[in-house]
Amino acid sequence: MKKIMYILNYPGDGGTEKYVLNLISALGKERCVFVYSENGPFLGRFKELGIPTYQVTMSGPFDLKAARKIKKICKQEGVRYIHAQFLRENYIALLSRIFGSKVKVIWTYHVNVPMPALFRFLNRFMIRLNHRVISVANFIKMELLQKGIPEDKITVIYNGISEPRVDHIDRVNSIEKVISVVGRLSEEKGHKFLFQSLAKLKVNHPQLKWKLNIVGDGPLKEELNSLADSLNLRANINFQGFVNNMNTVYLNSDLIVLPSENEAFPFVAIEALAYEKPVISTNVGGLPEIIRHNETGILVPYGDENAMADCILRVLEDEDFAKKIAKSGKHFFLKNLTFDKMLNQTLAIYDLENER
Repeated sequence: MKKIMYILNYPGDGGTEKYVLNLISALGKERCVFVYSENGPFLGRFKELGIPTYQVTMSGPFDLKAARKIKKICKQEGVRYIHAQFLRENYIALLSRIFGSKVKVIWTYHVNVPMPALFRFLNRFMIRLNHRVISVANFIKMELLQKGIPEDKITVIYNGISEPRVDHIDRVNSIEKVISVVGRLSEEKGHKFLFQSLAKLKVNHPQLKWKLNIVGDGPLKEELNSLADSLNLRANINFQGFVNNMNTVYLNSDLIVLPSENEAFPFVAIEALAYEKPVISTNVGGLPEIIRHNETGILVPYGDENAMADCILRVLEDEDFAKKIAKSGKHFFLKNLTFDKMLNQTLAIYDLENER
């Protein structure tokens, strides 16, 4: 049996962790091994899967001690593939190969972050040792090429999720419209931009009844609370924190907004389409590959507060338009963004397409 080792330095609570958890759940505990370095909020979820789990300190991309430990675990567990999620883990996995581990190394590139010149140079040589590099969006593929990743190593596989098994709730006739934004409360997620836009909406259209549910937690929580007060938005905003049951969030929303300054290929956008909800997002990163303007949602330039306010107003007031883009978004999801499609493409890279 071909075993896959998933390496994740820090099991946080974001899209990367969902990606790995979904793959492990689909493949089964007999086929998977999990390695992490630091304790994180999702570590318990990985342990609940009942797979062999190892903690290996990974102090940096060139941690030789970690590479030797990875090699030892691979031999002990009979691992054939290592699937790394970030550059640090990928380099350590490649070093384990250099030390003699008989594994193929796969690296999924999830987020677009600045990369020092040293690594852009080293990538031209080190990544030759990778079996494949999975890019979660065509936008990310272009970034990888600029970071020295050989094109013949890159395969684009969109993130995917299972279709929600819930009854659709149509909320467009509710008196108070519900806007939801889901994500970590950090600078790049664009909450401040959204608040400024909503402040303009409230001043220019005081008759419109709406509230904003903020789902997630993070370092900007106190600052966002203060900003809500200063913009006279306190009565409209509900900080919900981390929510376990996301069904309730999506089903009770009239509109999902992604106001991010920087994104790759976020699960939130995919989930919104899967729940057949209208979406407004910024036109950054891989979002335009999910949100087709005026078709599967609406795109606005990051920082354009007037455009964001106008688009929110349009979706909340024009029920026919909201239903149209939501329905088109659901169709796009079913065709392009299902977990089965992502899984089958990933299994092909594992050479497991006939063993599902």
